[in-house]
Amino acid sequence: MVLLRLRIAVVGEPTSGKTAYVQMVNSEGVTFPKDYLMTMGCDFVVKEVPLNEEDVVEVTLMDIGGQKLYDRMVPAYMENVTAYFLMYDVSNKTTFETCKKWVKRAQAANKEMIGVLIANKMDLADKCEITDSQGESFAKANNMRFYKCSALRGTGINEPIIDFANFFLEGYRQRIAEMSQ
Repeated sequence: MVLLRLRIAVVGEPTSGKTAYVQMVNSEGVTFPKDYLMTMGCDFVVKEVPLNEEDVVEVTLMDIGGQKLYDRMVPAYMENVTAYFLMYDVSNKTTFETCKKWVKRAQAANKEMIGVLIANKMDLADKCEITDSQGESFAKANNMRFYKCSALRGTGINEPIIDFANFFLEGYRQRIAEMSQ
C-alpha cells in the first residue's frame, strides 16, 4: 500500500469560482456555497483520493485568495506545493486574461511546480467569453493540462484531481524503480 501526500494550490482571479470548486470537491459534489465569502488569504481542505484497492493520495487543496490585498502572501503559500490549479470563469474574459500573471507567479514561487488550467462555470456556456480552443491554446503554450468544470453543477470537478494524483503516483513509482536499479 502506498499513501502519498500532495499539495495543490488553487489560484486565479477573485470570483473565478476557486472557493466553490474546493468546497464542492470537499463535499463530494453535494454542498455548493450559496453565499460568496471572500477567501481571507488561504483556506485549505484535505481529501483522500483512493486510486485503486491499495494506493491512496492525500490531497491538500489550498484555496488562495486572488484579491490584490493578498498579493504579497501568494509566493509564501505557493512555495511548498507540488502543483497549481489555475482557474478562470468562462463567462468573464478578465479572469482568463490574467492567467499569464498567475503562471508567472507560480513559476517565480517554484519552478518545478506543475500547472493545470481549469475552465470553470461551464454551466454558463451560453454566456462564454472564452472559447475552449483559447483555453486549450493557453494550456498548451504553458505546458499545462486543460480541464473544464462546473462547480455549481459538480461536473468535471474530480477529473483534474484524480488525473494529477495518478500522475503523481506514477512519478513516485518511477523514482522507486530508478533507485532500486
